[in-house]
Amino acid sequence: MTRLSGFLLTHAMSVLMTTTAFGQTMTDVGTPRAETLIVQTFDGRSANPSQQNPFNYYAIWRGFRELGWSFLWEMDTATGKPYPELAAGEPEVLNAEHTQFRIKLREGVYWSDGVELTADDFIYTLDTAFKHRDTFTFVASYVNYVKSWKQIDRYTFEVETINPAYDLTTVLGVYTWGSQFTPVPKHIFEPLGDKVVTFENAPAVTLGPYKVKEFDSNGFWQLWELREDWQRSGWGNLGTPKAKYVLYKDFGAEETRALAFVQNQYDVDTFMSPDSIQAAKARNPKIKTFSPTFPFHDMNDACSYGVYINQQRAPYNMPEVRWALALSLNLQQVGISAMSGQFKAGALPLADTPITRPVYYAPLQSWLEGLTLADGYKPFDTNFGAELSKALAARGVDPAQLPTGEAVESGFGIGWWKHDPGEAAKLLEKVGIKKGADGFYALPDGSPWVLEFVIPGDWNKVMQRVGFSIADSWRQAGFNVNARQVDNGEFTTVQSTNSRNQLQMNWSDSCVYNSNWQNSWREFSPVNVKAVDSAEQLNGNYIHVTDQAIFKLVDEGAKLPLDDPQFVEKGIEITKLLVKDMQLINLMNIPTTIPTNDTYWTNFPKQNNFYAAPYTWWSSFKKTVMNIEATGQR
Repeated sequence: MTRLSGFLLTHAMSVLMTTTAFGQTMTDVGTPRAETLIVQTFDGRSANPSQQNPFNYYAIWRGFRELGWSFLWEMDTATGKPYPELAAGEPEVLNAEHTQFRIKLREGVYWSDGVELTADDFIYTLDTAFKHRDTFTFVASYVNYVKSWKQIDRYTFEVETINPAYDLTTVLGVYTWGSQFTPVPKHIFEPLGDKVVTFENAPAVTLGPYKVKEFDSNGFWQLWELREDWQRSGWGNLGTPKAKYVLYKDFGAEETRALAFVQNQYDVDTFMSPDSIQAAKARNPKIKTFSPTFPFHDMNDACSYGVYINQQRAPYNMPEVRWALALSLNLQQVGISAMSGQFKAGALPLADTPITRPVYYAPLQSWLEGLTLADGYKPFDTNFGAELSKALAARGVDPAQLPTGEAVESGFGIGWWKHDPGEAAKLLEKVGIKKGADGFYALPDGSPWVLEFVIPGDWNKVMQRVGFSIADSWRQAGFNVNARQVDNGEFTTVQSTNSRNQLQMNWSDSCVYNSNWQNSWREFSPVNVKAVDSAEQLNGNYIHVTDQAIFKLVDEGAKLPLDDPQFVEKGIEITKLLVKDMQLINLMNIPTTIPTNDTYWTNFPKQNNFYAAPYTWWSSFKKTVMNIEATGQR
């Protein structure tokens, strides 16, 4: 159902909310504002709002994994530890090879239409996913993982995995943002037969405490309503959801969004740029950042921003070229220009967080400091954070808001690569790349070299700005760059298509959230290597790893328990190989600039109240929904 056209909903700024005769403010979708939590969508407008079938690429940023779906195991994003959700507990291991498991479900969980969830639903989900694996787009993670399955009783089923599976709870459950293994209601899907491959499933029957009430067919918004029987839902046993309604909505371009945010039209933003946040805070004291001190924002996302390089394509197949791009990139300038200095640098191909710091960054700090290129050059700059702090102070940032001493590493990271265009020029000259008369680098045969650099458009303003700043930095060093901004759909196409990919701002292959590196790096596999000119879709390995040593380490790691010291050591060795040949240029933790507005709701996750990651597009948003409190504002 739809209530307003997307254009009117997004742009009719002055008439979005009305007030009843009793003084109660109403939203433009007819719900009491005081009972409605409103969040800006992650990707702006959805191109497929009626696609709500979890077998396919559904309207993923509209609350389904956060409010509608439910999973066997969820992730506690405050600690990095999984916990049972639909499952009654941990899986029972049935054999010494660690390939056979028994899974028991919690009893008394019901779909939103009143039908009980049973093992029948999981068996049907597996049967159907495998039958149509070449058509469904959202089943790859488990159809390439599970070998066989069978039902034991109404609430119990068993699975056998292809390989030893020490990470079953995060592959068949949640590792970070959600899970691809989403059970579907057998009683809805089975009667369709093979028509399930085109079934849109709108409005979806769901398992979570919220059900779909309405959505805009133009893709600008979706409204969720708390089920009357929410305690019988997939995670109704965890606590009480506080908002009766949750509205996901695109408020338009950042300038429009900022005005709506100041006017209290919504409660949580997504990736608003730091200068817009500062301006909004100046106009509305209820608007808050994650931290009151620099760098102000949450830096604990599972992933990190980086420049992804198609290593299969010349001249990017040469490590000298990749290192030259890294050393020509002035990250201090980029971070100040794009982020007002509000970022945390990370030289390793994963985010530097309180969870990953002791596992990866601390053990590799001395290795980074001693890393030497073939010509004897040491590229790592341990003073990066201290110099950034000085630069910000020189630009007028209040010194009281800047980290000092040991807090510099906590705030800005342990270091990054030196900005040294001179060394970059030496590396390029070694492989025959020199500047032409126009001041730009040319290929060895003298032909022009134009870097095709793909970055997000307005759907991710922060990443877009970082991308443009990187392009400017490279141009200053003598690279001719075409920074091409694209929408979310084309971004995904470029990411997964060799023939269209050279350089891209991305985050997909750097999502090592805890000691279990397999969930991100198992995709470094020969299976995920296509020909350089291939138009066939990649299902991972977006940095185009072809390093046989990495493939071997990934394969060996899959056979080890996650708590085996050798497992982490293999992750460290993979990290070293990725860095040594600069197989991607990791930049910074994703600076999740997520301001909140305390006018209608308060107690959002903050640095001093970190009960969950503050992301409205992760399944862990359920913790926010359970912990926020209404202010009484009407």
